[in-house]
Amino acid sequence: MAALAGGCEGSKSRVNRTVVRPKEEDNFTAIDSPSLQFLPRQQEARGWQLERDPIVVPANRLLRYLGEDGTHFLRYDVIDLTLGKYAGVGNDGFATVEIFRFPDFVKAFGAYSTRKIGPIRFLNVANEAFEARHAIHLWRGAFYLRVIGGGTPDANESLKHLIAFVAERMPAAPGEPGVFDFFPTANRVAHSERYSVESGFQQAFLANSFQVRFEIGGAPVDALIIPSASRPSATQILDAYRNLYLHNGRLLDPVPNLGEDNFTAEDRYLGRAVAFRIDRFVVAVNGYKDRQGLVDLAGATDQRMLGAIGKQLGSGKTRE
Repeated sequence: MAALAGGCEGSKSRVNRTVVRPKEEDNFTAIDSPSLQFLPRQQEARGWQLERDPIVVPANRLLRYLGEDGTHFLRYDVIDLTLGKYAGVGNDGFATVEIFRFPDFVKAFGAYSTRKIGPIRFLNVANEAFEARHAIHLWRGAFYLRVIGGGTPDANESLKHLIAFVAERMPAAPGEPGVFDFFPTANRVAHSERYSVESGFQQAFLANSFQVRFEIGGAPVDALIIPSASRPSATQILDAYRNLYLHNGRLLDPVPNLGEDNFTAEDRYLGRAVAFRIDRFVVAVNGYKDRQGLVDLAGATDQRMLGAIGKQLGSGKTRE
């Protein structure tokens, strides 16, 4: 019995001593990306010192590195994140430069533009940039650059020097997506353009929409355009929006000669809406004040679209 007990103890001891191999840490410094060439090295950027080698985090490991914040970038098909950490020279400043790379400039614009919320101030940096508290954001082509930091005696000014250095190294890029040219320029709120793959007017079926805000009669009016895959899919989107008002509010008289199909509606909570379909495009305007202002905006957008893509629509500029 003693020998048997000793054997059991020996077996148990052997089991307890089984080594579980620790999970290897990702060597992000060994991964390459075109974005690395934009980061300042050593003390190239005035007032900043690179603390350690930059890293590159591929999309499939972004959630592991950024947590839930990474979900936002994955929705826009981010390719990778290039990141450098910097310390202020002669002060307690600290900064992290993040360069998110996307497959095209539209996806990059979407990831950047949907972050234009809260108290922000736009900067004179191409293609577009703004500063928030302790952070500077920049969109340039297929890249979204974010600099986060603090501790400097001049607040965000030192962060601006850092982002300006990176921006100068980045190639010139096209401006905003051409869809925004369909919207009128009169009464448009500057820098209000956004592209969202998630929703429009807080409705998921209005996703993948290009959105703009207008100021009409002293009241905000939001408008969006969805370039859908086909006419049938555009019809489905318009019908879904119409049904939302049908079940929650009431439909009003349609507007003569607006698009190929349209509706107007109002609801206490959803506001007033004017929406139409033209070929595979869906256009919607939403506000809470005068209906005529929405109709005029929708009509002006319709005319600009006809002038720009009339030949592609196959029906020219004539309407029955």
